[in-house]
Parts: sequence; C-alpha cells; structure tokens
Amino acid sequence: MKRTLIPLVVIVTFLLACNLTSIVSNPLAPATSTPPPVPTLTPKPIDLTSLPQHWFAALPPQPGGPYDGSDDFMQLFEPDASWDAAAGYLQVYKLYGGWAARDSTFTELRQAMQAIRQRGLALAVELGPLNPGSDECGLFIEGFAGEEGVATVKRIKDAGGTLNIIAFDEPYYWAHFYDGDKACKWSAEKIAADVGTFITAVRAMFPDLIIGDIEPVTGPANALAYRTWLETFRAVNGYDLAFLHLDIEWSNTNWPVEVNQMVEYGQQLNVPIGVIFNGNPQDLTDETWVSIAGERLKRFEATGGKLDHIIFQSWNDKPDRALPDSDPHTFTGFIRTYFENRTAIGFQAVNQENLALGKAVRVSNQIAGNEGQWAVDGDPGTVWNSGDGPPQWIEIDLGAAYDIREVRLSISQHPAGFTTHRLLVKTPGGDFSILHTFEGDTAESQLLIFTPPEPARGVQVIRVETTASPSWVSWREIEILKALP
Repeated sequence: MKRTLIPLVVIVTFLLACNLTSIVSNPLAPATSTPPPVPTLTPKPIDLTSLPQHWFAALPPQPGGPYDGSDDFMQLFEPDASWDAAAGYLQVYKLYGGWAARDSTFTELRQAMQAIRQRGLALAVELGPLNPGSDECGLFIEGFAGEEGVATVKRIKDAGGTLNIIAFDEPYYWAHFYDGDKACKWSAEKIAADVGTFITAVRAMFPDLIIGDIEPVTGPANALAYRTWLETFRAVNGYDLAFLHLDIEWSNTNWPVEVNQMVEYGQQLNVPIGVIFNGNPQDLTDETWVSIAGERLKRFEATGGKLDHIIFQSWNDKPDRALPDSDPHTFTGFIRTYFENRTAIGFQAVNQENLALGKAVRVSNQIAGNEGQWAVDGDPGTVWNSGDGPPQWIEIDLGAAYDIREVRLSISQHPAGFTTHRLLVKTPGGDFSILHTFEGDTAESQLLIFTPPEPARGVQVIRVETTASPSWVSWREIEILKALP
C-alpha cells in the first residue's frame, strides 16, 4: 500500500534523536582525572510532593548526531544563567542518559548536577533498562541499554551527584510492540521482570530512587495497552511504577482522547500520568517549534484534562537557544511564558501572516482522523490525507479577497517520487486560473514554496490540485502569506 500515517522519515529521525541511551557499543566517558573542587553552596530544597509536577529536558549538542540540540546547553548550568524565573516554576530537570554516560566530560556532568541541585530541582535521567536477548533481539534498539544504564547511574554517583529520579526510555513499546529488525516481541511479564532486575541494581546505589516510565502513544500502543502494562508491572514486582509519561505521536489527531483515558486509568491505579510536550523534527525555527509545543499544550488543556506531570522536552534540532527566559522564543522563555502569560503561547506569536490558518476547506476526499482541516491547523505534525492517489485536491476559502505574496506547501508523501501539483486561484465571483505548477521529484517533509514576481491580487480561494504522485495525496500544512503593506 502506498500510504502510511506515520512517516518513515519521522520514525527514523525520532529513533536517532531519542536513542541517546541505546548505543551500547560506545564506552562510557571515563572519569579518570580529579575534578575541580565544588564550591560550598546552599542548595534550595527539593519539593516533589505537590502536583502537577513540571519537568525540563533540553537536548544537548550531539557530536556526530542527527541534531545539534541547544547550542547554549551548558550555559544553563552557569552560576548566573538567565532562567531564574522559569526555573522557579519547575520541580525536575532531566538529563539524557547518553549525555550523562558518554557525551559529557566529568567536569561538565558535575557542573550540571551542581547547578540543578542549587536551583532546588530534582535530578532525573532518562535510561533504557533492558538488555538485549541472547539471540541479539533488542540490539541497538531504544529501551535496550540496561548495562549502560547501570554504569550511567554509577558515573553520576562517582561524580558526587545524587540521582533522584529515573525515567525509563520506552522499554515496553520497543520490547513488546516493535516488530522490525531484531524485534523481541517479549511478554509484558518478562519485560516487567527484567525492568525489576534493573531497578534492584540501581537502587543499590541510590536506595530512594523514584522510578517511572516513558512510553509512546501510537498504533496499538494505546491507553488500554498501557493500563495492562502498569497492572502487569505491579503484579510481577509487587510495587508500582512511580509515573507514566506519554510520548505522543502528534499525527494521531485523537491523541487528547487517548491521554484523558490514560489519566483516568492512572487515577484508578494511583500512578501519576504526564505528557511530553514538544514541536516537530521538521520545524525550521525556534519560534515555530515553541509555538507548536504551546499550541499542543493549549489544545489539551482546552479539553479540561488535568495532568499530574507536564514535561517540556526536546529531542529535535530546535530550540537552538535555551536562554534567556526573558525571550519567549527560547526554550526557557517558552516555559516562563506558559506560566506567566499562557494566552501568549501558541500559533498567534508566529502565524499572524498565514491567511490559511483555521480557514474553511473543501477536499476531494479524506479519511477519518486526517480531514482537510488538519492541513490548515498550523501544525505540520498533523496531515490531511485523501486516502487515495491522484487526482485529488484541497481548496481553502480565505473568507475575503487578499493579495498573496507566497504559498508554502509542506509535503506528506510515501514513497518519494515524481509529482505534479497545481496552484489554482479564484477571485470573488471569478473562475479558477492556474497560478503555478510544481513538477519534479519530491519527498516526505519537503517544503514547496512559490513566490510570484508580483503579489497575486484579490484572491479568495486557493486550490492545490495533485495530478501525479506515487503516494496517496496528503499535505502536512498549507500556508498562504498575505502581501505586506
């Protein structure tokens, strides 16, 4: 079949970006030199008793990795780093396991841990708890880094840190649901037992560790599946996971329903539920990334749902800047704005010139959950999918006549190949005329941009018509920018 709702390129980049704790062949960064003395400071007290909890996890720069992360990552841990206001609203800072294990120097790790503790934040780390099977199932797959995970906790202890929390890196999904190369397809009981063994090992170093789980919500890995996972873990180990954080597949437009169902299950099982809020891998600017993350937060809160944990986290290339928190488009600035001026987060900060945003659409065809409205919702993480090959079209009524300076089309296409897309425009009371034709090889998440030599005058309706494609016809986002005064 020529269609998939979860783009392969997104899955690949997702795996590369998130698999920071799974590359077991790389040795841990050694702690051979004597670190400089740590200044005597009076840290603020840690408070994990009240809900909701708010977590922060910026992506550090990755040597040779697919994304750069936040260029000023280490500046977060300098003595006078400018995020006091944002930090005051947080309870937990989470480090990526790969950075804590390999990518940080001993001095950098100590600096980060000291700064986190000084701000009164609990220190968390994200780790894969499982070991690959004897048949090498799970090898180099997310969630399978148990030996490295134990060594990472030891490195934190050797560096003089106190680890408060471990968040597991999706062990149930990757050991149970994943069916690709080297898939294990283990039972929930086996996974729970192996995770319990890992917990015993790390609690030998930090007896008071709070240990919870992160799992993706996608396909069969839904709310009911994770209720079963939590119940099985309790039955096997005799205690509960301390929390469950949900990693959302944002192309599933029904995700708020799944989250609220999981919140209900969590209340019944007495397991706090959280959601990781972020942007998209293909976001080109910090402003776009934080606006999309903010819109997702607002969309969930508009349902009336109440989360126990809210996690501000990136495994994407953006945001490039974490600081300062006085700038609403940095990572810490987004966090601060969320608490101090919630109405200012979301699309209105960057999409003021996008005439298509939220406008009425007509389509040739659509499938449930991927209706035409999702091509003009401002979020390229969602898609309109016609459910069929060409010819197909989507038509946007701007509601009034505008002068158009640019049209941007964000592609959803599997597989890549030759396509033909025509832009047609109509003035009030007029007929459609061809404004431009895109013709050539295209691929998933590519951006097609047409800027006419002179603005197209008096346009009310734009139609994007696909006449050739190897894929079902689908668009991530259509943006129509008005001419500047």
